[in-house]
This record gives sequence, structure tokens and C-alpha cells, in this order.
Amino acid sequence: MNQVVNMIKETMHPWMMVGKLAQTDWQYQGSVAIDQCIRGVKRLGVTWEQVQSTSRVRRIVDARRLCCLHLRSKGWTYDRIASTVGYTNHATALYQVRITQELIEFDKELKNMQLKFIQA
Repeated sequence: MNQVVNMIKETMHPWMMVGKLAQTDWQYQGSVAIDQCIRGVKRLGVTWEQVQSTSRVRRIVDARRLCCLHLRSKGWTYDRIASTVGYTNHATALYQVRITQELIEFDKELKNMQLKFIQA
């Protein structure tokens, strides 16, 4: 009987294995990404509370944008990013990610901020 079970496991396509994603600890990965964001914004001279606020000060907005970009690169959904960063809508997070990717190509100051953010 065990030989039959082992043969089925070996021939079964990995996508068909029920519960494969259940072994992944998404909450742990999420908390690591948040910790990386907090360290990154501290390195930029901004607090996490300021990032979550509705402030429109340029350095705070840039830190918030970099957090959105970082969290998206970690596989977060736009809804989750928006609720974490303090936006009211997922479309705002989507817009910030798209705009930040474009701005990094042309804005040297933002590119330098991103490098500081990533190194934290």
C-alpha cells in the first residue's frame, strides 16, 4: 500500500498537491516586509506614523511611495498596501507604484532615496 502512495506522490504534478500554499507563512513574510519598510523610512528621516498620515510634505510622500513600491515587489495586493500605508483606496496605491517606477528613471533624488531605502 505504501508503494502505491509513494508512486502517486512522485507522479503527481506539484500544482495538484492540495495544501501546498498552506505551508507558506504569509503573515511572517508580511511582517518582514513591514519591518523593512519601517527601517527604510527611518533611514530617510521619516517615522512610520508620518508615512501612515495624510501629510503632503514631499519627503513623507516620497517615503510613502517607496513603501508602496517595496510592498508591491514583495507580492502584496494593492488593497493590502493601501490599508497598511493609510490610503483609502487601492487605486491610489496602484497609481503610486506606477508613478514611482516612472519617476525613479528620471529623478536622481528619488533614485538615491530608493537606494537608501533598500539598503536599510
